[in-house]
Amino acid sequence: MDTKRFALAALLIGLSGIALQAVQIATYDKYLSTEWSHATSRWNHLAFFTVITNFIIDVWLIVIAFSVFFKLKKLHVFFTSPSVHGAVVLYILAVSVIYCGLLFWFIGPYSQKLWWGNVIDMWNHFAMPLFMVLVFWFTKHSKPIRLRHLWFWQIFPFVYFLFSLIRGLITEWYPYPFFKPSWIAFPIGIVMVTAVFVGLGYALIRLHNRKIISSS
Repeated sequence: MDTKRFALAALLIGLSGIALQAVQIATYDKYLSTEWSHATSRWNHLAFFTVITNFIIDVWLIVIAFSVFFKLKKLHVFFTSPSVHGAVVLYILAVSVIYCGLLFWFIGPYSQKLWWGNVIDMWNHFAMPLFMVLVFWFTKHSKPIRLRHLWFWQIFPFVYFLFSLIRGLITEWYPYPFFKPSWIAFPIGIVMVTAVFVGLGYALIRLHNRKIISSS
């Protein structure tokens, strides 16, 4: 991950991700407001966990690239540490699993005339999760991830849920149907989402640590 070739690829992918997010916001009136009226405004679009997580991934990739190009060793070590790297992988992997398991059945694909919406969805929910998992797996980490990090990793999604819940109670807008307290399956939805984050995080730690042991 410290090679200039990977750094260049990371920079291009990170910038591409930010560009795609900008396209979604810029073309809101053409497809988000008509095909996915749930967003209601271009700024609400920024409140989706998928959008925030993909932005975090883009920034992570860009920081990795700059830490290599400008030889910022301490910054590179921090962002590529197993605990930090594992956290961003968990978040983007959870995005993919929750989208496939729950959200796709609520929103479905965009119409054929708005094909770029499906392209961006594929990038956010499939391409980036797969890419980040592969990068994590093939990165030669030397340290295991302690189990306590599993609970540290839950802070971000928990804070996001509380923010979305409080904001929803004030504005009556929720980014996801299972965040809405009046939804009949609200408790089940929250339990399922929590199980996804904890389960994926635990599996990620176990697989990573097993890899470290087997390679030592």
